[in-house]
Amino acid sequence: MGVEELERLRRLIDEVDGEILRLLKRRADLVKSIAEMKRRLNMPLIDLARETVVLTRVEEWARSQGLDVELALIAFRAAMGLCKRAYRELEVAFLGPRGSFSEEAALKAFLGEGAKLRPISTIRGVFEVVERGSADYGVVPIENSLEGGVGETLDLLAETELKVCGEVEVKVSLNLIAKPGTRLEEVHTLLSHPHALGQCRSFLRATLRGVRVRTCSSTAEAVKRAVSSQGVAAIGSALAALIHGGEVLMKGVEDFKDNYTRFLVVGRERVERGVGCKTSVVFKLPNTPGALHRALSPFASRSINLTCIMSRPTRRRPWEYMFYLDFEGGGDERCVEALKELEERALQVKVLGSYGKLG
Repeated sequence: MGVEELERLRRLIDEVDGEILRLLKRRADLVKSIAEMKRRLNMPLIDLARETVVLTRVEEWARSQGLDVELALIAFRAAMGLCKRAYRELEVAFLGPRGSFSEEAALKAFLGEGAKLRPISTIRGVFEVVERGSADYGVVPIENSLEGGVGETLDLLAETELKVCGEVEVKVSLNLIAKPGTRLEEVHTLLSHPHALGQCRSFLRATLRGVRVRTCSSTAEAVKRAVSSQGVAAIGSALAALIHGGEVLMKGVEDFKDNYTRFLVVGRERVERGVGCKTSVVFKLPNTPGALHRALSPFASRSINLTCIMSRPTRRRPWEYMFYLDFEGGGDERCVEALKELEERALQVKVLGSYGKLG
């Protein structure tokens, strides 16, 4: 009786799943019809106010039904993205392979946009495909709260014509992952990205002392390689374990739990869904006493908050640096005036863009 009842309930779930898919198809057809009508009327395809109304209604409905509000919103954002893909193409490149924290950032930023996500093996490669126009946006890491800035991203922001169009923060939770069935005592080799290894030093000393450590180009690549080998483990994300068929041996092996990576969305057009406003610039200064103080004083005198400042060698002459700066604000008068004063005091200033936080 128990087995028969279980099968009956599973058949009911199958019926519900089929109905969900039929309703998704119906919703996509309706959205496509609306898009075609808007094109004929020369109206904007994306209506952010309408999307906000829909998501607010979903939040209220989920709460009234006792469902997890956050998961319900994620599900509906995914449904909205599925419908948008029916009438437009949007491609987003990210630092791969699949399962990387960059993919998590891309999903967080573009889940509701129906974007096709495309893994690229290098940060430079992400910039290149967006510059060529074969991707609309790129998602690249810029800074980790524990390990600091990502030099290659800083260099490419200064070199290329792409703008910063948005930013995403991802909480980094690291796991020990291996081929299913692997026991901890069988692990003889550990793979991961240098930053991830650096964030797990205490765990490595306490739990994996004596294990060979090898570096990889990304945590996702480490997981991919580990699950295809015997006695090899990797430090990476739960998403990478899911995608590559790995088993999580230990969760949360990072030394510090408040660990975040900030990602930038690069492209040619600002992503209008962002919350708040921040501006990024790079600039070079004369090598004279007090030059940096004079460059930053226009912001201090106007009470403009600087959220990030990093230096980076220009690679043209030894000990010559450029500076990367983030500050709160954008096109308002005080920010415009501060930038004008910075341009008067610096050798070179490049405004990378004003943008909001996504996801």
